[in-house]
Amino acid sequence: MGEARRFVRDALAETDAPPDLVDSAVLLVSELATNVTLHARTELRVTIRFDDGQVWAEVKDWNSRIPQACMTPTDATTGRGLALVEAIASRWGTERDGEGKTVWFMLEVDPPSASNGK
Repeated sequence: MGEARRFVRDALAETDAPPDLVDSAVLLVSELATNVTLHARTELRVTIRFDDGQVWAEVKDWNSRIPQACMTPTDATTGRGLALVEAIASRWGTERDGEGKTVWFMLEVDPPSASNGK
């Protein structure tokens, strides 16, 4: 997962993505990469881009089984990855293809608040 985290951080460092968005993208890609390692047990490919105030990320693996969130016991050390994606991402989903699947998410820069006078 370290390689996936470094890849995301390095790729987004080349953009003007806000640091909090970069941190969230690193966390979510790390969680999805961990899911691939623990459950899909295949190689993975990470794609990421920042455009128009949005981070788009995809984690591709070669297992067609769609991940599902589970009820994680409070003392469990794993099992919260999809819940984190659900809580943090603006949108997310999965897509099957002929070779496996892709889990993707989108993060958006928060628009300026109307109450700040700008």
